[in-house]
Amino acid sequence: MTLIRELAAYLTILLFLLFGGSLIMSISDTRSYLQQQLESHAQDTATSLGLAIAATEAGNVATVDSMIDAIFDRGYYRVIRFTDAEGNVLVSSEHDLVLDDVPGWFVSLVSLKAPEVSTEVNRGWNLAGTLYVSSHPGYAYRSLWSKTLHSTWLFGCGLLVAVLGLNLLLKITLRPLKRLEQQANAICEKRFDVQTRLPKTRDLRRVVEAMNRMVGKLELLFNEKVILTEELRRQSVKDPLTGILNRRAFDDRLSSELISKERGESGGSLLLLQISGLDDYNRDHGRTEADRLLVDLARHLCKPIQRWQESFAGRRSGSEFAVFVPACDLEQANQVTEACFRSIASLPFFSSDEGEKSLHIGAVTHLGRIDQGELLHQADQLLRSVQHNGGNNWQVREIDIKDGQPYSQWSEGHWQESLRQVLKSQEVELFAQPVVDFSGQLIFREVFTRLRLLGELASAEAFLPMVERFDLHADFDKVVVEVLLVKMRNGDPKERFCLNLSPRSLLNREFYDWFLSTLRAVPDLCSRLILEIPERTLLLAGDQLSDIVDELLATGCRFSVDHFGIASRTLSSLHMLNLDYIKVDGSFVRGIAHNQGNRFYIRTLAMLASSRDIQLLAQDVEEEQDWLKLRDLGVQGGQGFYLGRPERL
Repeated sequence: MTLIRELAAYLTILLFLLFGGSLIMSISDTRSYLQQQLESHAQDTATSLGLAIAATEAGNVATVDSMIDAIFDRGYYRVIRFTDAEGNVLVSSEHDLVLDDVPGWFVSLVSLKAPEVSTEVNRGWNLAGTLYVSSHPGYAYRSLWSKTLHSTWLFGCGLLVAVLGLNLLLKITLRPLKRLEQQANAICEKRFDVQTRLPKTRDLRRVVEAMNRMVGKLELLFNEKVILTEELRRQSVKDPLTGILNRRAFDDRLSSELISKERGESGGSLLLLQISGLDDYNRDHGRTEADRLLVDLARHLCKPIQRWQESFAGRRSGSEFAVFVPACDLEQANQVTEACFRSIASLPFFSSDEGEKSLHIGAVTHLGRIDQGELLHQADQLLRSVQHNGGNNWQVREIDIKDGQPYSQWSEGHWQESLRQVLKSQEVELFAQPVVDFSGQLIFREVFTRLRLLGELASAEAFLPMVERFDLHADFDKVVVEVLLVKMRNGDPKERFCLNLSPRSLLNREFYDWFLSTLRAVPDLCSRLILEIPERTLLLAGDQLSDIVDELLATGCRFSVDHFGIASRTLSSLHMLNLDYIKVDGSFVRGIAHNQGNRFYIRTLAMLASSRDIQLLAQDVEEEQDWLKLRDLGVQGGQGFYLGRPERL
């Protein structure tokens, strides 16, 4: 029972007792008054009638009878009886106590006593007889019953008004408690809302002011923890000078892209960039100027590759930088390399005599699976060739490796025609990989999509770049949603599935409206569905993502973010989203048993997730030692080939 209801109940009982006691006392006083009136009325009648009988002649019983009947017929008396001196009844008139308009239970409850009074009738000095009179209580009962009814209605209405007014007053007075409850719930969700409207009641005002002070302190502590986590992440993966990925972090990301069983099918382009003569520039101009040049170079390198959202850049050594663009063909590789070259060459240093022969970029590309070492070796060889040619220059070369995927050589027209045909006929095949906790219990299964191309099943990373290139992401996600819902309807009613959504689909208004209406039509399936988006969606969607997530959660679904930890500035936005799961990117998970920097980051991230009741999961778990270390760091589950392979639905 809520405090308002409890107070209202107690005060209602108190008012009921007060009103009830007042009603009973009022009825009791009226009963006593009527009781006295009955006795007084009978005594007065007996005295006056006795004097009248005394004035009659002795033995004139008929006259006495007439006198008694005249008074008795008025109906105010129950008994009038006249006896002679020996006690013989000479005249007697009686009425039965019958009350049709007064309930019998009320008569029994009140029980008015109408006493029989007597008076002696004397003629001279001789006793003529005795007169007995008893008033009829019918009028008293009717009067008391009427007063009781009116008093009950009056007190009942007064009690009702008092109770309603009391409840209204309590709701108004204690309204700040509701806001305090909302404020406390917001704190649990890491939303630090401050109440601007302070109650007028002094005690409640003090409580609200104390809560506001606590909210301020908690927000400060949470922000400090977020800053600490971001700092740990920066120290772990960022180059301290340029702010881009350091060599180890870049190699981990590259390994995650190329070795992953799911993402490695797409291949991509690797750019190696080196600045020659940096040692001479450092000696001639000082370390400060050399550092400033490197910072400017990193900034101009990262700016053009923002068009390719999955790309990332890193500093491999003092003067060597690298860029990787997943699922990038030869044409795109030329675009990326030229854009990077032009952006960097615009720096004043490279138009000076010192830098006119210092900028060299070698880029290699391959669509399909390729070994990381082979990709780095080919890129390094091409870079040496570019340097040998002299002058600021760049070159792109395609690596020709027979990987058994003939569709990787398709033209854009062939790809577009094939994809449209597949989506039209809904020829997609769904696989699901288990996500388990450390006790081996299944949390849910993540859904992966395969397309059959030239008789072979192609993974999503092989065809998704083409899906996005031809702006078919919304059509593709729509087909996957429809097929998955059918599978869920016909499958195990207790099994839960995780569905990945493209950021571009989620931000497509037409697709989003269709998707939302589809989910609302199947509430029984929504309770078994986890919707997942990549971390970069947090940056693409901005503030509108919070409303999108809340609307989708209202259907009964849950929400997850995968590949977490790659992008910067996303950790601080987590407190704005109602998430159920966070998946740490595989680049932080691989080799975690031997990487102290990543361990610190994941442990702190686990603490933040736990404070928001978010389950922290790991991606790409491939080794037992990494799995055991993740458990020690506070991770609650994971997925990967060590834990289970994708199986056909």
